[in-house]
Amino acid sequence: MSIRFELDYSDVRLLEQKMKRLPDKMEETVNEVLHTDGIEIATEEITKVIPNSQWKNRSLDKAHARTSKWSKSENHNLGFTIKSKGGAAKNRGSFGYLVFPNEGRGPSNPVEQRFMERGMKQATPKIVAKLHEKIDQTLEEAFR
Repeated sequence: MSIRFELDYSDVRLLEQKMKRLPDKMEETVNEVLHTDGIEIATEEITKVIPNSQWKNRSLDKAHARTSKWSKSENHNLGFTIKSKGGAAKNRGSFGYLVFPNEGRGPSNPVEQRFMERGMKQATPKIVAKLHEKIDQTLEEAFR
């Protein structure tokens, strides 16, 4: 299962205006930001909302997704995908509650936790700020 997260048009109106000034360079610039800083920021913000695994309100004495490399990413043109490594809870080294990462359900917590949505909500303004920064830098270099 994957969650598709898109920006509201009003969030990118200024970016669009900037990109029109040098359209042949912008696709490369946006991809560079999204595939490096974007993935890093999004993964970091999602990780912040993943709790340590618990069983009967006690922290388990094992590796936790929050302190492990729980995700993998894929680059797309003008986008990226972050997926949990997931796997069945019975598999060693697996974070079973991340099989459906947005839900984050497990035996001790049957309530949806919405890790991906909550993390992306925090990551979006930071990623947009990075896009502005890099686009401004690209424009400045092109018009010197």
